[in-house]
Amino acid sequence: MSPVWPVCPRPQPEESLLSWFERIGREYDLSAAKLLASVGRGRAPVPKSNARSQLQHLHEQRFREELAVMARLPEPHEGALTQRLNGWELETFASRVYCPHCLLQDLKLNRPAYGRQVWQQAWYTLCAPHGTALRVRHGCPSILHRDWSRTQLVEDADLVAANQYRTLKVAREPELRCALLGCLLEIERAVGAAISGVAPNPLLWGRLSAEDFLLVLRDVTTWSLTHFEPVRAWCAAEDLTIVEEQEGYGMVGRIRRLTPSDYPEKRTVRALQDVVNPKVRGAALWVAHAMMSVIHPDASDRPTGVSPQERQATRLRRCVPEGRRWLADRQRHWPRTYLRSSWICVAVHEPSAKMSPSVHRQE
Repeated sequence: MSPVWPVCPRPQPEESLLSWFERIGREYDLSAAKLLASVGRGRAPVPKSNARSQLQHLHEQRFREELAVMARLPEPHEGALTQRLNGWELETFASRVYCPHCLLQDLKLNRPAYGRQVWQQAWYTLCAPHGTALRVRHGCPSILHRDWSRTQLVEDADLVAANQYRTLKVAREPELRCALLGCLLEIERAVGAAISGVAPNPLLWGRLSAEDFLLVLRDVTTWSLTHFEPVRAWCAAEDLTIVEEQEGYGMVGRIRRLTPSDYPEKRTVRALQDVVNPKVRGAALWVAHAMMSVIHPDASDRPTGVSPQERQATRLRRCVPEGRRWLADRQRHWPRTYLRSSWICVAVHEPSAKMSPSVHRQE
């Protein structure tokens, strides 16, 4: 058993375990990686190169129990250690994603600035309370992260405001929604609810269970983020129109071209969890909304009246054959009734063909 820490900050409401762990490390001038190594000595070491293993180790029941004893947590605070992995966490062992407005609010209320649990979710790219995109705090778990600087946060907040989406006009009627911000908030709310077991609104997403909605979303976003031909083609999340880039105020679009080095080791595809940059993840979610949602306004803030199948055909027509093959293969795991009613046949040579029952016979 590791010794009890003489000084340990209390976890804040909805604080991520990673953020709290990092704040503990600052008290002893230890990086998150070194602090993790100091807890539970005698166990098998966690591979430094495997961020996912480190993340899972931090959430193990025995590890959390030992952490509670070392931190001398009173019972009301033990809820901070009950966080469970849901499979949508970012593949990073650091509190790298944040909203400067939320952190400035923390400082204004005379409490420590801390990372929220939801910021570690790969599907969460916007701060819903402030309507702005999250930012990335560059760093490494092996390096000690100093506390948040008010001056830097003010500069970040000003930068976010300069690049902010159009004024949020969330309303019940789709024609009043801001195109980019409204769609991203809509799909992110649906994902958060589905992770909690709530099925998406069938009038917006078709008839899908919560589990199937997440399956389809995972496949579509992975497809849109993957460079199936790294030299000759952009991935779909990078290949947004000029209007979409302009209306996104730099939040989405061709930020930079993805290269093979951006892919996780021994993987040929990129999922949302592999991408730290909220701008790139937001672009993938925008593409997913265009291909999955029953109603999707274009980037000029006007309803298009275009069916999901027409939008799918437009996106897939620009995709390389290997990309269409990959998505067609993944569709074999989707619900048949949903495929027939909501999707086209993602064929290699006929991307605009209507979905027919015969496509399911390959199962």
